Amino acid sequence: MQYIPYIVMSILAIIFGQLVGQLNKKLPPVVCEKITYKEYYKTFFTDFKIDFKYTIIFLILYNSFIYFLGNNVTSYLYTIIIVALTIVFYVDIKYQLIPDETHIIILLAGLINFILNINNWWSYLLGAFVGGAIFWLLNLLTLAILKKEGMGFGDVKLMASLGFMFGIKGIIVIALIAFFIGAIVGVFILIIKRKEDSAYMPFGPFIALGAIILMFTGAQYIIELYIIFCSFIGNKITDLIFLIMKK
Repeated sequence: MQYIPYIVMSILAIIFGQLVGQLNKKLPPVVCEKITYKEYYKTFFTDFKIDFKYTIIFLILYNSFIYFLGNNVTSYLYTIIIVALTIVFYVDIKYQLIPDETHIIILLAGLINFILNINNWWSYLLGAFVGGAIFWLLNLLTLAILKKEGMGFGDVKLMASLGFMFGIKGIIVIALIAFFIGAIVGVFILIIKRKEDSAYMPFGPFIALGAIILMFTGAQYIIELYIIFCSFIGNKITDLIFLIMKK
């Protein structure tokens, strides 16, 4: 009986893995309005090709949910969210856009989670508001200072939907992780490829990675690590200032 959850997750991984492989090929033309939804549905199955890449990724992630989080509703909700985040990761990198369908998927999972945890309703609503507000304000600030768009509205909607799913503490952690990873990748790209300052770097993949890390670690653990890191940096800066003043 203990192996049944792993079997169920493996079946879901195969089904969703093939679905995501097809969606990543079919969604961008619809979102860019190159084809209509009618054409999209017509060719969805006729152009279907087996893709093992996403199935392997999903097999690892889905079974890890059972192993680390247990056989519960949260683990199964995460399988749905992973579908949306995988689409965000691929499509945003390749086409610099985030399909609205991904936000809807996350919101539906968030609604189920909201009902099951109704006692903490305020956290999920506040998480949705703060998640969207963070990136919306950043975009306004970038437009005002640099005269160009910093965060796309797709990022704003993605953060709002994730905030509704993970609550206020969770969305703050996702933002911290996303900015941390984004800063590292941004510096690396500037050094290696000497990318122009005006070039756009999609932020959706960093948000997706932040959400996946949060699923396995939990908000409190990341917050504690962040406090330790800030304390370490603060102590080193204090020591450096003291050393300079001493000289």
